[in-house]
Amino acid sequence: MRKLLCAGAMALVLAGCSSYGNRAIKNETAATIDQKIQDGVTTKDQVKTMFGDPLEINYTDGGREVWKYEFKTLHENGENYIPYYSAFSNGRHGKAKTVLLIFDDKGHVWHHTFAESKISTHSGVAD
Repeated sequence: MRKLLCAGAMALVLAGCSSYGNRAIKNETAATIDQKIQDGVTTKDQVKTMFGDPLEINYTDGGREVWKYEFKTLHENGENYIPYYSAFSNGRHGKAKTVLLIFDDKGHVWHHTFAESKISTHSGVAD
């Protein structure tokens, strides 16, 4: 019986966490990104070698190419496990990391940014 309870508890813990996005930036910080990427020096090929393909590619009004990398980790809120209550209100919380790179016309990083922010989701009746 004890093993069954432990297995059930582990399943709840593992089911309560999810992540998605580019795992290559999972452990990055502003400092590590600044060490790896140098404006005017780092090329597109070097960025692809470090982080793989970007999540999005866009263009500025001036025609510069913009690459976006993103990684999110979400955890279930404790209220999600309250019987009946979770049918009316549930949510998740976590962190998002984003790396944006703008390239010049020669394929070098023109400017880069790193952002890390707290995120939360909610669905249901109660706000």
